[in-house]
Amino acid sequence: MNNLNPASELQKYDTTINVIGSIKDCDPIFKTIEAYFDAESASDNEFDLRTEKSRSRIERGVEVAFLQFRNQDHQDLIQSIFASDLTLQTKEVILFWQFALTNRLFRDLSIRIFSKEYSSGKTFISKEILIGYLKDFVSNNEELKSKWSEATTTTLATKYLTFLTKINFVEGVRKKSFKRILMSSDLLVLFLYILKINEPDNRDVLSNEMFPLVFIDKSDIQERLKKLSLKGYFNMDFNGVESNIELTHSYKGICDVLSARK
Repeated sequence: MNNLNPASELQKYDTTINVIGSIKDCDPIFKTIEAYFDAESASDNEFDLRTEKSRSRIERGVEVAFLQFRNQDHQDLIQSIFASDLTLQTKEVILFWQFALTNRLFRDLSIRIFSKEYSSGKTFISKEILIGYLKDFVSNNEELKSKWSEATTTTLATKYLTFLTKINFVEGVRKKSFKRILMSSDLLVLFLYILKINEPDNRDVLSNEMFPLVFIDKSDIQERLKKLSLKGYFNMDFNGVESNIELTHSYKGICDVLSARK
């Protein structure tokens, strides 16, 4: 059960997005994650697939996308989240962050394209901007240039948006409109633990690579962090430039703390 990999081993670019985007909805993903930590909840065919080959491909995709862990703290956090009574909406956002932690391409697209488009005030995100980014990226990557065709980049852009539709980040068929991503207090606290997993030695959350995925306006973030710090979820000091965070609870126990204080 221990799929522990250093961050350096989770930096290869691949097309796992295409596999995840092909799954009809998120329910089988959630059930597969739960079954990974609790064998008794496993189903014979969680994905309702006709062939063993298709089933194996999808199950492997879910494992690569969501069940790779940088260290034991990372695994403890994800296990506790999906065993908790946190809301479905909360778990959908966690699924997004977990995919960003484990998959370099998904992280790049989410930070460099999705978060920027979302925070810019636009009402929708176009597949074309994703395709344009991917084409430029592939043309400047000698290893991928010979492996990924134009069709590959188009499919990646499509499946990326399809997955975001499944987790309720966007809606629509041909034109993907942004849905409002509500960052509850629970999510914000958990996001700090995600940030620490991403960059364990960086105390300043504002400079963390994944900070743009918080989906909160910069004018609001300091005040919200301050209020949560006063409640004892973590310690924080802000010097006018950096927001330094020190976690006060274990990765395994933070969900219990969140539930107990409701």
